[in-house]
Amino acid sequence: MALSRKKWNTIIILASAMMIAVLTFIDSKTTQLPADAMPLFDSELPLKQLQINGQSFVNNQGQWQCSDDVLNCKQWAAAWENIAISALKTEPVHTSAAIKIILFIENIDEAQVWLLFAEEGLLQSPGFNWYQIPPSLRTDLLPIVNVQS
Repeated sequence: MALSRKKWNTIIILASAMMIAVLTFIDSKTTQLPADAMPLFDSELPLKQLQINGQSFVNNQGQWQCSDDVLNCKQWAAAWENIAISALKTEPVHTSAAIKIILFIENIDEAQVWLLFAEEGLLQSPGFNWYQIPPSLRTDLLPIVNVQS
């Protein structure tokens, strides 16, 4: 039984409306931070400098300055400055390689070495505690490097 053009148009319109509704629902659930997410840095202990794989950024009189070969300096620094995390009770399953992050925090003399598992959005603290990064805050955590440098 063949469908008329009017029926096909109705099917396409209904399918499009359902897809928009599903995508809107997914977007609303992924952009909200979980209730237990807490900022990693605050006004008392702000991020001063960060190093990942030879690239770094530093807060110099309120302005973020990155290594010369970093292309997304402002987004990268803002992602780390505004990162929020949720504590995990047990060690999560992770398959990606750890990326060593060296954090320098204002008013703390020693640097802290954290491990980032970027694909899973996981952080491991120097005290071996595990934290989850909400999906909406994961996009700019790694620098985009100019390969011609």
